[in-house]
Amino acid sequence: MNLPHRTLDWRDHNAEWLRLALCHLRLRLHRYALRASPGTPTAVNWIVAGGAGEPPCPSSGKLDGEIAELARALAACEERMRAAGRLPALRMVAELTSLGQLETALLLLAAAPAIDGAFALAYAQLQGGPGHGRATLQLALAIELEDSGARLLALDVLMPARPLRALRLIDAETDTREPVLTRALSVDERMADYLRGVNRIDERVERMLASPPVAPASASTEQAGHAAAALIAAQPATWMTINLIGRIGRGAEQAARVACESLGLTPRLLDIVRLVALSPADRAEQLALLGRDALLAGLALVVDTRGIQAASEQAAVVDELIATVAATLFIVSAERWPGDRGIATVQVPGPSREEQRQLWRTALNGDAQQIESGIDAIVQQFDLGGPAIAGIVERASRAGPAISTESLWTACRQQSGIALDEFAGCLSTCYGWDDIVLPDDVRMQLRELAGQVRQRGRVYDRWGFGAQLARGRGITALFAGASGTGKTMAAEILASDLALDLYRVDLAGVVSKYIGETEKNLRRVFEAAEHSGAILFFDEADTLFGTRTEVRDSHDRYANLEVNYLLQRMEDYAGLAILATNRRSALDSAFLRRLRFVIEFPFPTADDRRRIWERVFPAAAPTERLELAFLSRLELSGGNIKSIALNAAFLAAAQQESIGMPAVMRAAAREYAKLSKPVSAAEFGPYYDTVRP
Repeated sequence: MNLPHRTLDWRDHNAEWLRLALCHLRLRLHRYALRASPGTPTAVNWIVAGGAGEPPCPSSGKLDGEIAELARALAACEERMRAAGRLPALRMVAELTSLGQLETALLLLAAAPAIDGAFALAYAQLQGGPGHGRATLQLALAIELEDSGARLLALDVLMPARPLRALRLIDAETDTREPVLTRALSVDERMADYLRGVNRIDERVERMLASPPVAPASASTEQAGHAAAALIAAQPATWMTINLIGRIGRGAEQAARVACESLGLTPRLLDIVRLVALSPADRAEQLALLGRDALLAGLALVVDTRGIQAASEQAAVVDELIATVAATLFIVSAERWPGDRGIATVQVPGPSREEQRQLWRTALNGDAQQIESGIDAIVQQFDLGGPAIAGIVERASRAGPAISTESLWTACRQQSGIALDEFAGCLSTCYGWDDIVLPDDVRMQLRELAGQVRQRGRVYDRWGFGAQLARGRGITALFAGASGTGKTMAAEILASDLALDLYRVDLAGVVSKYIGETEKNLRRVFEAAEHSGAILFFDEADTLFGTRTEVRDSHDRYANLEVNYLLQRMEDYAGLAILATNRRSALDSAFLRRLRFVIEFPFPTADDRRRIWERVFPAAAPTERLELAFLSRLELSGGNIKSIALNAAFLAAAQQESIGMPAVMRAAAREYAKLSKPVSAAEFGPYYDTVRP
């Protein structure tokens, strides 16, 4: 990939400077050849001279004069380029990587054969034969330094930690059996191209990188990005690491992009998975190349660690990256990246509701006015950042010419699904209001609950009630009632009516016997749900939210801390959380005061049971002379009735007959046995003998 910041004019000037630099090197090689071997063949002089025209005069004094004249021409060319705002490529490498004068000269010596093949022939002649077409450190130091003591001290230039090797500016033979002085020096194709004026990213590096998605940034995100840029600009070193802390979809990557724009860098996403897959030796090589290309191409590496578990192999590789790569790094994480490396941290808050409205309007452009009210509803339900919003609008635009509130709402649900298979499962929402049998008062409370979810934007924002609420803008409800009275079904109906996903939280997986783990698991649940707009359904909530106990020991104290933490998260949660319990009495009054709705699901009356029996069999199911009045006398919940109807259908199907009273009563007897209820003649009447063992 060629980077656009090199202009043709600059390349012309750079080519002229490089031509002069190579001529200067040729003359110095020629001078060295004359001094080291006065009988050097004329052919070697011709090769050193560039292979054209007459070889230079063997007079050492005249060579010194020509070398000095070329040095002045080089300096003048460099000054003209500096005045125009661009240095020669070799000088830029030296400044970017803090090379000294000798190191810069060694780099040119190593690169010369890759730019002009005549140098390989010259090096071979000067070093003893065809197999020596690369300059050794001994030859390089002999050309550059006359004092033997200075040459001894200069051996440090090829230490592994020095820039020439650490950044792979020079390839040096690393066979430890070979003396360092006789190791051959060369450059790879990427470095040779750079010195010629072609700044491209190494193929080995490019396959590890990707461009971050371009999306508008909110004011909060821009502020975080400028804060990160200020920290980097104040650092005297060429690079540093910034830990951007923000949840997925809230704009941390955008903050990195804003910082890079301010610093004149180009952000690139680093594929940490591919880096982990490398062997330790290959990974060390890749990190060195990443650092080199980041400096030469003006890159900043962005590493998203939000899916990485602490103390994992991936986390160890991230630590290795922070410790070794010579590049500006943005480590994106949901919490502060662990470890004591002195990494600067910048919090990236999610955009406010008003900022999200503006992000939607910007992304929708001309379509925003048509669905302005829909934007308000979406913003209240889904907490999304700039990248997520831009992606949703782009997909909706590709799906069809007209963008509607419904299509955006559906896309938001798909974008914001909760990745919490460990703790929560998504429930299907196939029921409607007509499918549930409840007293009118309970049904009215459920509709009021749905209405509050829909009208949050109007009440909180337009009517100003939100400014009076430091917390508690979320809507929380308790569904209390015996098993099978319709609590789960009511939650599914609400989700279907509101067009939201419903997640049932697995409390058995959330609650941990280890101190602090329950709070950590609860935090993961709520943080994952924050931006999704999903309804959280905690079934059998009394197992976690039961009556708080007096503190008798340390375990009681931590159990109370877990409950207090839950109460705080419920107040802060912007969505709808439903808690279901079979035992309302297990919840203490302090907990109940925090709930917006407390809805009792009563055991169904005989009339309610009859209505349930009327609806429980699908229209396509073959039924025959069912005595609904008789069946409604059985004291069963709606869940039990549903189970009986299904089992009766299988009994009838096995007998190749319609669903009649005998099959239903046999299924009812099985249900009574499950509930440890006796099957009596008083309840089963004429069917008692049919179902009796």
